[in-house]
Amino acid sequence: MTIGEKLGAVGAVIGALVIIICMVLYIPFIKVDGEQISLMQMFKDSKPLESMEGELSSKTSSYEVRSEVDSTLDDGLDLDQLVEGQFTILFCGFDEGRSNTDVNMLAVCDIAANTINILQIPRDSYVPDYTSFKAGKFNSVYSMGDSSKSKIQRTVDCVEETFGIPVDRYVTTGCSDIVDIVDLMGGVEVDMPYTIQYEADKIINAGPQVLSGQKAEWLVRYRHGYNEGDIGRMQAQRIFMAAMMNKVCETGTLTMMGYMKKIYDNQWIGTDLSIDEMSKLSDFAIAVGMENISMYMLPGEGYNYTPPGYKKPYSVYTIHKSVTEELLNEHFRPYLKKEYDLPITELVKEGSYKTSAYDNNNTNLEDVHNGDTFGGK
Repeated sequence: MTIGEKLGAVGAVIGALVIIICMVLYIPFIKVDGEQISLMQMFKDSKPLESMEGELSSKTSSYEVRSEVDSTLDDGLDLDQLVEGQFTILFCGFDEGRSNTDVNMLAVCDIAANTINILQIPRDSYVPDYTSFKAGKFNSVYSMGDSSKSKIQRTVDCVEETFGIPVDRYVTTGCSDIVDIVDLMGGVEVDMPYTIQYEADKIINAGPQVLSGQKAEWLVRYRHGYNEGDIGRMQAQRIFMAAMMNKVCETGTLTMMGYMKKIYDNQWIGTDLSIDEMSKLSDFAIAVGMENISMYMLPGEGYNYTPPGYKKPYSVYTIHKSVTEELLNEHFRPYLKKEYDLPITELVKEGSYKTSAYDNNNTNLEDVHNGDTFGGK
């Protein structure tokens, strides 16, 4: 055989092997739950990070869809979701001991409308029916909630029942994990509107800069220098969210895939999202754009609450019920019937509120990136 003929033969063999491999990957010959699926589909459906927090209880949507919503609505993403058109993820960030969820965000992807709305839930939000902690704080539900349920299930149930929003998936992470993830991505660019002194020798100066993972942790955790610690910290978290989203949008797909593999390998997050869902939702978020990703503060106010039998008051965040219901109906329940009877316990009744500063506090990530950190629109 001539060299050309040999090369042609080798090429034919390689081509045949590729075809065989593709056939093996895509032919549905594996039986799972009575259904034949392929190796590729099994890989896409896998949830490699679910073991950290566990599986949520199986459920079907009991939420009533609005009568005006088209019954044939198809958002096109082919996700296993509770309500067609929207996909909701609960994000929880742990304290150093991984016992309390000090950062809590509920992201509703309105796939049909091409928007993402994020509800920031203060860690001190008063939810007495879901935790044995006397102060009834939301961040304690994870460790001190219903002992018959997994920790993440307790938190998801509290969110679903308190706010009337079905939760499809969850994502959890810790402070040290944020450091590693940011460093992996080469830091994130921010234009700090003020100086933060986390500790005597740990300072983030005002102005444009690239935050390392360590400084990103300082930004996310810093609270003592604000007039209202946790509220100020939540506003600063918007800076971090905008910076991270901008970084993701600027990073190539192949590079992001490499980052995600390392995150999987090191288990820097816990989630019940499948590989296929993560891929589809990341593409969706990038396509949506920062101007269509909005962040909202849960309406309410700070309050010094003294539990029965206690002398020492606790600083809690009492939710403003009717304003919250209006906010959720407008921005977080796009295809569901409006809800005006949520099981929210108010420590300060409507008409006696001391402030409404957080009742209409929102901004989109594009504006945050351009300096409008505190919103208030």
